[in-house]
Amino acid sequence: MGVDFSDYDNDGRPDIVVTNLATEVYALYHNDGNGLFSYASLPTGLGAISSRSSGWGVGWEDFDNDGWKDLFVAQSHVLDTIERMDPGLRYKEVPLLARNVGGKLERVTLAGIGAVVGRGAAFGDLDRDGFVDIVMTVLGDRPAVLRNRGNSNHWLAISLTGTRSNRDGFGAKVKVNGQYAYASSAGSYLSANDKRLHFGLGSAREARVEVRWPSGKQQVLEHVRADQVLNVKEP
Repeated sequence: MGVDFSDYDNDGRPDIVVTNLATEVYALYHNDGNGLFSYASLPTGLGAISSRSSGWGVGWEDFDNDGWKDLFVAQSHVLDTIERMDPGLRYKEVPLLARNVGGKLERVTLAGIGAVVGRGAAFGDLDRDGFVDIVMTVLGDRPAVLRNRGNSNHWLAISLTGTRSNRDGFGAKVKVNGQYAYASSAGSYLSANDKRLHFGLGSAREARVEVRWPSGKQQVLEHVRADQVLNVKEP
């Protein structure tokens, strides 16, 4: 029901994650290049942590700013009677947050939220503290705002302004210290994200930024200070 495109293993190619109904596991397709993808749900650990869940809104974001994109999924089944048919499944589910440890996914505990009927999920730094927060829609209830409490890692957010390209810079490919992201506001299920690109820098206090604009123009910025929103205008 949900899909997101992002480079989860920092090899420069966008990969695909697709959420499914319970017992089907979530599908992760690793971009091998040359138009080929390989099924990576099992080797990354995603299959093991999603086999009994049903997912909707999904997104890759570096929630702990360590330089690796983590995974969040809003979860719940479509049938409110599913527990009568299969006692091992649940209609309401706790959202999935999986930490990316060098390309392997490990489930971590979310504080402050229990089982809900999750649907949409949108991502952005709501309080401008340098850590990505989450807004999740809940069927029949108010949206849930999940505030990221953060840690000591550094970060860089990039806001693009196109001149020859479109004004928002959508379609631009941005590289920061070996990480890649594509400019877009598109989100997953019934959602749209903050258009600023967020990069975790770990312990690094500066970054090298490369932008390849849709127009074909390439731009390089050296020794960019960490912990700021950097406005980049197409030359």
